[in-house]
Amino acid sequence: MLITDSQRTALQTLIELIAHGRALQFEHDNPKRAEELQELISRHKESGEKRTEAAAVVDGHQDAITEATGLIEAQRSKIEKKTAELNDGTGLTSRDMVNLQEEIAGHEARVAELEESQLEEMEKLEAAEDELAAVDDRIAEVTASGKEVQTAVKDRKAELRELIAENESAASGARSELPEQLLTTFDANVRQGGPGAALLNGPNCQACGQEIGGAVWHGMLGADVNETYECEECEAVLLRRS
Repeated sequence: MLITDSQRTALQTLIELIAHGRALQFEHDNPKRAEELQELISRHKESGEKRTEAAAVVDGHQDAITEATGLIEAQRSKIEKKTAELNDGTGLTSRDMVNLQEEIAGHEARVAELEESQLEEMEKLEAAEDELAAVDDRIAEVTASGKEVQTAVKDRKAELRELIAENESAASGARSELPEQLLTTFDANVRQGGPGAALLNGPNCQACGQEIGGAVWHGMLGADVNETYECEECEAVLLRRS
């Protein structure tokens, strides 16, 4: 089909706009920072699991300290009771007093043992709390980064939607100048996943790569530069470069 110079310009413009529109749509559907965002999501999940583990360790030490406190109080209560019995001395033999003193000493030794154990748990608790705080810091950092990337992706998608709409509007303008028959062929190729049309730089279809026969190519070279063709392989509209 022979087209006019203005239609040639419109077709060239449409080819560029379709290609640009596809690039914009691809970026919209496959954000450049999507992998970064996914990595941050994975890191956040991993950090959350580590926080659960760290919090469980903290809780374990706190429970141990609480338990030790209860045992110490029980031992001290026994010490007070036995000391009061010893000090009162009513009805006690010398042997009874010795036994009470030994029993009190045993309770005191147990208190010392529990207090030492409790001190060790407190030191472990401090270290565990530091680790939990470090995990919380990492979570806060990852969360902040995630929000930044998410916002950037969202803003870029909004920008791309505007660019796509502008591109489609410009393409509609170019389409309005082209013959209906040419557009039918163009659209059919697009539906098949092709570019619709392509400019020929040599004896190969720039849409699918199919080689154009020598005789056909020489015939194209001898024809009007505004003559359009249809690829025998992919059926895209072809236009020779001027």
